[in-house]
Amino acid sequence: MVTPVDRRRAMHTLINRGLSQRATCRYLDLSRRIACYALKQPAKDAALLTQLRATIQHYPRFGYRRVALMLVPDFPVSTKRVWRLWSQHHLALPRKRSHRRRCGSDIRLPQAQARNAVWCLDFAHDALANARKLKLLCVLDEHTRECLAIEVNQRMGSNDVITTLSRLMRVYGKPAYLRSDNGSEFTANAVIKWLRDRHVGPHFIQPGSPWQNGFVESFNGKLRDECLNREWFINRREAQVVIEAWRQYYNHERPHSALGNQTPAAVERLARQNPICPTQTLSA
Repeated sequence: MVTPVDRRRAMHTLINRGLSQRATCRYLDLSRRIACYALKQPAKDAALLTQLRATIQHYPRFGYRRVALMLVPDFPVSTKRVWRLWSQHHLALPRKRSHRRRCGSDIRLPQAQARNAVWCLDFAHDALANARKLKLLCVLDEHTRECLAIEVNQRMGSNDVITTLSRLMRVYGKPAYLRSDNGSEFTANAVIKWLRDRHVGPHFIQPGSPWQNGFVESFNGKLRDECLNREWFINRREAQVVIEAWRQYYNHERPHSALGNQTPAAVERLARQNPICPTQTLSA
């Protein structure tokens, strides 16, 4: 279906290529009034468009739905209105290339139904401006989606995993299970023994099946898209400060669509007020 916007765009293309205005309108079956008419931006949309552009500058990786949520405190508008301006002014990012979906099906692991039922963890990687490597250990609560920690160092082993988990358990309490891949840092005998002594069940996904640890994999994508790809770290200390600031923003400000557009911190507060025994939410 050819829209009026498409017909107007085609008209301007032909005129720019040297065809006369009269001949162009005759060829496209358009009234010559259209060629002389200048589209006007409704006055009621001017303030919203200004705020919309400012919000996009602050959150360049957000789509129109999440940008509409961020606009609500200043401009209580509908998502459809934001989508109209979004389309008219071509504010959307280029679409990512789709990936081929694998055939077959896998048994999905049970999802956590309570706070501290399952923590999931994984490593992400980045580099400093001088090309020195950075290794990031990300730990999430699967129920609240709260990021409990992002440890940043040049290298990490099983002892670093134990140190991080020990600190988090003193702050947040002890989880029933830990979900991770089969990396040597997670499957080391020292880590397994340390978890067994604390009655925490390790829950390893199948080798080569990252989708079974989808919560932390999705989080790593957001971390890279909204923080790591936008920053140029001079040293490790700067990386730790910037990444920790982004973690606080993720937990306390960023709306999460899977949580009904609430923040993970808000869901965590509700979970504290309505505790459920985490050992009854997942069977290993």
